[in-house]
Formats: sequence, C-alpha cells, structure tokens
Amino acid sequence: MAKNTSMKRVPISNRIFTMTITLVVVAVLIAGVVAFGGYYFVNRSVKDSNEKLSEKIMNYSSLSLTEQLELNKKNIASDKAEFAEAKFETYTDYLVNASTAIHDLYVHRDSLPKKEVLKPNKKNDGKLVLQRTLNDESVTREDVLDDLEMFGNIEIVLKGIMAGEKDRIATIYFGTEDGLLISYDKYSGDASSGKGETYYKFKERDWYKDTKKEQKMLFSEPYDDSYNRGLTVTASVPLYDEKDKFVGVLGIDVLVADINSSIIYMGEDDSSYAMLVNEKGQVIAAPGISSSEEEIVDITERDKETDKIIDELVSDTVGISKTKSGNYYSHAPIKNVGWNLVVYTPGTTVTDKVELVEGIITDSSNATSESLNNLIRRVVILFIVFLVLIIVISFFVSRAFSKKLTKPIKSLHEDVKKISEGDFNVKAKVLGNDEIGDLAWNFNYMTRAINEYMENLKKVTAEKERIGAELNVATQIQADMLPSIFPPFPEIKEFDIYATMNPAKEVGGDFYDFFLVDDNHIALVMADVSGKGVPAALFMVIAKTHIKNRTMMGGTPSEILAYVNDQLCEGNEAELFVTVWLGIIEISTGKGIAANAGHEHPVIRRAGGDYELVVYRHSPAVATMEGIRFREHEFEIHPGDSLYVYTDGVPEATNAENVLYGTDRMLDVLNNSKDVDLEERLKLVKKDIDKFVGDAPQFDDITMLGFDYYGPNAKKED
Repeated sequence: MAKNTSMKRVPISNRIFTMTITLVVVAVLIAGVVAFGGYYFVNRSVKDSNEKLSEKIMNYSSLSLTEQLELNKKNIASDKAEFAEAKFETYTDYLVNASTAIHDLYVHRDSLPKKEVLKPNKKNDGKLVLQRTLNDESVTREDVLDDLEMFGNIEIVLKGIMAGEKDRIATIYFGTEDGLLISYDKYSGDASSGKGETYYKFKERDWYKDTKKEQKMLFSEPYDDSYNRGLTVTASVPLYDEKDKFVGVLGIDVLVADINSSIIYMGEDDSSYAMLVNEKGQVIAAPGISSSEEEIVDITERDKETDKIIDELVSDTVGISKTKSGNYYSHAPIKNVGWNLVVYTPGTTVTDKVELVEGIITDSSNATSESLNNLIRRVVILFIVFLVLIIVISFFVSRAFSKKLTKPIKSLHEDVKKISEGDFNVKAKVLGNDEIGDLAWNFNYMTRAINEYMENLKKVTAEKERIGAELNVATQIQADMLPSIFPPFPEIKEFDIYATMNPAKEVGGDFYDFFLVDDNHIALVMADVSGKGVPAALFMVIAKTHIKNRTMMGGTPSEILAYVNDQLCEGNEAELFVTVWLGIIEISTGKGIAANAGHEHPVIRRAGGDYELVVYRHSPAVATMEGIRFREHEFEIHPGDSLYVYTDGVPEATNAENVLYGTDRMLDVLNNSKDVDLEERLKLVKKDIDKFVGDAPQFDDITMLGFDYYGPNAKKED
C-alpha cells in the first residue's frame, strides 16, 4: 500500500504541544481558584514535603557517611594486613638466608676452618653468643664434633640477622637429626647447667616435629616461652645437606611484644584498636597483651557478641562485620601465616559523626522551609491576578482545539476496534499527513501482514499434523514389531519372560527380542542402535530382522553376529552401528551360549542370592567394520536363577543435576524386588528411574528384559 504524500505534513507534536499549553492554562485556572481558599493546606503540604526531604537527605547522608567510615576501617585493616605480610616476609627472608648459609656449610665443609661451638657459659649471659645443646645424654660431644667444628662458621651470618632485630627476635637456633642444637641468643645463663653438657629434648618439640613432617616453612601458634620471655611465635624451615638430604630444622622465635608495637599500634586513635587473630579465632596480639602473657584467649572472650561473626573474622577475604550492639570489626587476611588482622571500632565512632551531620541538615531545612513559605505567599497573589485575565480566553480556545485534535483519533479508534474484533479486511481511514495518519497507514499494513501470516500458519499447522500422524503410525509399527504379549509361551512352564521398551523420541533405536529356535532352545536379544529417532528406528528394523532370520538358521551367537555384522556393513553410509547381547539357552538344562558386541554387562541372580553384574570382555559393536570375529562364552543357569539384560538408557539416565542413575541403584531395586513377579520387578526399576530423573528430559531409550528360569522339574506360579 502506497503512503499518501500529496497533503501538506503537519507534525502532530505541534498539535499536542498547543493542546497541552491550553490544558495547562485551564489546570492553572482551577488551581488558582482553589489556591486562595487552600493556602493553609498548601503551606502545610510544603512543610511536610520539606520535612520528608530533610529526612531523606539525612538518611542518605547518614548512609553515605556510614559507608565511608566502614570503607575507611576496612582499608585500615587491609593496609595493616599488607604491612603484617611484609613484616612476616622479613622473618621469612631471615630463615631463607640462614638456611642457605647452613646448606653452604655442608657443601664446603672440607674447606672450612674448624671453629667448635662451645656449650653455654653463665659468663656470657646477656651477650649474643653461639652455643650448643645436646638432645639427651645418648648424644656425646664426640658424636657431633665434626658438625660442632663446622657450625662455628655460621655465627657471622646469625650475627648479621640479629644486628637490627635483637629486640624483636628472641633466639635463632637449628637442631639436627644427630641430636645437636645450635642457638644464637643472649640467654646463656638460662641454658647453662654447670660444667657438664646441657641437654634439651628439642626433637620432641612441635616446631621440630611439625617442620620435619611437612617439609616446608611453618609459623607456629603463639605459646608461652620456656625462658619466661612471654608469648612467642616460632617460624621454622627444614635444613638440607649438600646432597639435599633432610638434616634438621632452623627456627626463629619472634616475641608477640614486637608484633604489638609494629603491627597492632593504631596511632592516637584511642577508640579503635587492632588485633591479630589466628584461624581458630584466638587473639595472638592486641592492646593489653604484653610479652608476659601466659596464654592466649579467644576473641569471643574479649567480646561475647563476636561469636555470631567469628567465621567472617577468620575468613580469607577483606570485609567488615557489625555486631548486634552496633560495634564494627573490619578484617583482612595475612596470607603468608594464615592469620587475620582485625580492627575493632566502637559504634559510637560512627553514630557521633552521623548525629552531627543530621543536626546541620535539620537547621538548614528549617531555614529553607521558612523562606519557601514566604515565596509561596507572593506567588499565590500574583498567580490569582494573572488567572483573572486569561480564564475566559483559555476556556474557549482549549475547547476548540480539543475537538479538532481528537477527530482523527476517534476515527482511527473506530477502525481499530473493528480490526480487534477479528475483521482483518477493514482498512483504517487516513485523515491526515501527520503521526496519526502514519499510525492508520501502519495499521493497514499490519492487517495485511496478519492475513498473510494466518494463511501460512494454516499450512504449517496442517503439515505438522500430517507429520505427527505419520510418527504416531511409525511408533505403533515399531511397538508391534517387538514381542508384547506376556506370557509369550503359556504352554512352557520351564521359564518366565518379560520385557519393556520406552523410546526417548516418538520412535527409538533400542529393541529387544526373544523367540524359540526349536522346541528346546530360546534366543534372547537386547540391542541398542547408535543415534535416535527415525534413522535409528529404520536401522533397528533391519538389524532385528537379520538377527532373528540368521538365528533361526542355526549356529552359535558368534557366527550369527558375524553374519549380521557383514550384512549391516553393506551400504552403511550413515555409519550407524548397534550394540547387541545375544544369548541362546537350552530350556531343558539351562545351559547357554552368549555373545556381547559392545553392550552393557548382563545381570544374573542365583537362587537365594542377589542380582550381580556378570563382567567379561566385550567384542566390538555390530556394523563397525566387516570381517569381525565375535567372542562368545558358555554359561549355565539353574532352577530359581534369574537373568536381566538392559540397554545403556538404564544406567545412563540423568537427573537435573547431571548425575547418572548407575548400575548400583539398578541392582538395589532388583534385589529389593526379587520376591515379586517378573513384570512387577521391571516396572519397579522403571518407576525408580523416573523418580530419580524427576523433571529432567529422557535423552535415551530405556529397554529391559527379564528371564526367570524354573527348570524342567518345576512349575512357575500362575
């Protein structure tokens, strides 16, 4: 349909603008008439609005200020945690340097001067000296003399470490597997035992045992130092000789007092304080914890309310938590030791500043409200005078414009109403070359498109119904091809058999079959064609026909599958294949021969026992390549035994969480239902699969066949 362009285009926006101005004048007129008598209410409304606005501003300001303060405290915790990491990294560097130096002693021991490390001497008390201690009396000086003369050369390295850290590091020491402990500190008086050797069972201490076990650098939990130096943290690292063989452990004792002074200090702010907390929630360092503390306490003992947020305080993320009483705990991890830096801030630190801001806003709001009231009084007086002049003109002008503007809209409304009632042959009248005219033209275009769409929809719907009918016929044909009358051989009392097949689509690729080869032999078939839908179903028909025809000609399962394989390989351009389990059982004896071409393992239950998978090596699937020889094996079932075969749709049934059903669940259901009849047994398996899968779609065919053997001298129950 061609668009009419002969008329002069007048944008509807101009009309709407003119009409809006007119309506505004009328609205202002009404407001002016009411304004004189309603000044009190206007004044009250302005006051209420101002109060609400002030409240919103205060709430927003309070929230912003609170968020800013929380962010500041969180940043403080993060910065201090980074500083703590750097601080502990310093001790780590000391350990690495010292352990490297000791390793070098082992490498160059033959070229080093002999400098024996002496035993502790009280004369050296208060001086930094190198001294020895033996693990116990089983270790003698002569046993470790070579090491004593070598380790004397390490003093210059340890002296360099302690030069700037003597007030922070209590002791540097290392113990060897041979029972020798070398220490560098100023506590000779505590270690000396007189004229004899000094003994200390360092190999039983946690710092030695744990580092030896883990074979990596460790930081210990704080503990009370045996030399009464207060709470101490030990950093330790394993030592290795020139052949990289473990020979001992090197340790550094760091006083908690140093951690308090360098990490916990918060400056002049006496309302907040920092703490070091380990992964157990124990306070390692905090204001008030001195070097003379005998034990560490949980953070929950310092503040009972932290028991609700303890998991957050010891997490590996930076954050801030608030207790029920309004106090804040900002926290950040110290990753290289596994501790957390926690900053406590009283809630009053935030609320005091918020209250100050709220007071300023309230004063400002009151002043603004008074100024606004005065302005409203003047505006109302001027507004009433102005309205008296324009009220009559505005009324008649707005009326005329309203009629002119709504005329084309009403016409379009009537036409669209007929279209909405289903009359798509109606054409809207195009009364102008403006936006309303464009809208009418577009409605006409839309009705034409709807007519075309409905015609196409009728054709598509008819085609879908035809395809659906054909698929229903195909599904019925496939179902009719499978044995579906049970019991299939009511005159035979030696066994009972039942099978089911539930395709994933309208038609599927799974199939089962069973038939009498002769009066004393029955063949059981369970197969799964690759792929799904119509192609798999067609291939299934061919495979099923070949298997049955060849079986009836006689031969073993291996010979039958070899023949079927060669037949299916011919012209198999789609490269489909089929997994097959084929078994032939002698009815009078229960002896059978089976071949498995890439199929699921069968399940057998012996009389009085449980169902179990029969696992053996498979042959390749049928139709993968010509000339394949298939393995077969003999088996025997006895009266009271049961056989169960299935396709992969059973164990591979998947629920919404993408979890497979599996053979374990299948066996559980079979064993829990072994006392019910065969048909009910298979139905219980399918019911359990459906319950497991839930609302998840079925992606594969589910096929099962059960066989109960009673023997020639037994009669199955009716």
